[in-house]
Amino acid sequence: MTSPRELAAQGSFLLEKAKRRRDALEAVQRQSAAEIGEASSPDGLVRARVDAGGMLTGLFLAPGVRQLDPRELAALITSVTQQAAAGPRAAVRRNYEQLQNEGVLKQMPSLLPEPVVAPPPPVRRRPAPVEEEQDRPILREQGW
Repeated sequence: MTSPRELAAQGSFLLEKAKRRRDALEAVQRQSAAEIGEASSPDGLVRARVDAGGMLTGLFLAPGVRQLDPRELAALITSVTQQAAAGPRAAVRRNYEQLQNEGVLKQMPSLLPEPVVAPPPPVRRRPAPVEEEQDRPILREQGW
C-alpha cells in the first residue's frame, strides 16, 4: 500500500513534469510564431516575405516585371511565395518534432504537412513593341 507521503511525492513529480511540458510547448509555440521566410526569384525581379503560417506579408516587384507576361508573373510570384514559406514551415516542423522526440507530444499537429516547394517557372520576356516605319504613308492610296 502506498503511504500518503509517497502519493504526495508522486503528485508533486507529475505536476512538475506537466509544468515542464507546458512550458516547453509554449516556448515552441512562441518560437514558431516568430518564424519568417524570405525568397527571391533567380533574376531578382520578385521577392516575397511570409510569416510562420505562410501568409504573404511583403512583396517586392522590380521594374523589370513589366516585361513579363501576366500569367508568367503570377506563376513566378506564386513560386517565390512558396519558396519563402518553405523555410518557416520546416523550422516549425523541426520545433514540434523535437518536442515529439522528447516525449512532450505524442504526435505531430495535423496542420504541419511536409513543406512543398515548386520549382520556379521559366521566365520569358515579352517581345519589345515593334516600331512602325515612319517613311511610308499611313493611308493607302488604293481603295478599301
